Amino acid sequence: MKKGYLYIVLAALLYSTQEISGKFLATTGKMDPIQVTFIVFTIGTIILAPMAFKEMKKEKLKLTAKDWAYFIPMGILCVPVSMLCLQFAVTYTAASTSAVVFCSNAIFTIPFAVMILKSKISKTDLISMAISIVGVIVIFNPVSLLTGMTGGRNLIGILYALVAAVAWAIFNVCSKTRIGYYGSYVLNFFCFLVGIIVLFLILVITKRPILSGIAPQSVIILLYMGIFIKAFSYIFFLGAVKLTSPVMTSMVFLIKPALATILAIVLLGETIVPNVVIGILFVLVGSFVSFSSNRKAEKEKQKLASANPQ
Repeated sequence: MKKGYLYIVLAALLYSTQEISGKFLATTGKMDPIQVTFIVFTIGTIILAPMAFKEMKKEKLKLTAKDWAYFIPMGILCVPVSMLCLQFAVTYTAASTSAVVFCSNAIFTIPFAVMILKSKISKTDLISMAISIVGVIVIFNPVSLLTGMTGGRNLIGILYALVAAVAWAIFNVCSKTRIGYYGSYVLNFFCFLVGIIVLFLILVITKRPILSGIAPQSVIILLYMGIFIKAFSYIFFLGAVKLTSPVMTSMVFLIKPALATILAIVLLGETIVPNVVIGILFVLVGSFVSFSSNRKAEKEKQKLASANPQ
């Protein structure tokens, strides 16, 4: 169990540096968002490949046209839509703001789970969702939008982060329909593979740089993002799920908004405006309400299982 908690902390720490690393590449490195997303996911895909093929060999899994019909839209949703939008987000707005808005993907997971998985929604889920939505609205700062005080670039960045969050929520919900069959490594490897192929085609068609124009200091950040954020953090996350539970592992996204904000202030020197601080607090409270409810439900389920072993 202690090892599981260590994995949760490591995953949270690595995930919290995602937007900060992307911001560095967008500003200091002056790199194209599509180029960044393509390179880091290519590195992550290569690292996940051995585990995915090992899982396929173990389960004797052979892919058919039906499988690719699932992987292609899922891969596009995950990489060229969600993760690319997140990289565009940090290009236009603060890394801390992007991180908090992206973590609101849990809000959108609830309605999509109801629509797609036919899941039941509790009062606590609705309360959690409402609190988190208030937080996102406060971050948007509608008063400033109406009075024209909010900068255009900042608004564009927040909208990109919001699209990334919605797309990631849909991806998470849809992945639950097949992850039991494919296994997590196989599902993510082929979704990532589709994603980087699509990004490569976009880079070629639009004549954007693929590997050229990369500053020496950017290479280190790219390797860090590909190896640690896209590969190791995912491995730690799955290890935490295995050693603890999915509910306990959701603490990763409870920790990330606050930790990413602190790291953005320390490493990037970002200044956090009052409405963003208030919005972060609302998102954290909403996430904590959801976590507490799910944790309680998990304990009750375990008690029932112990009382009725058959």
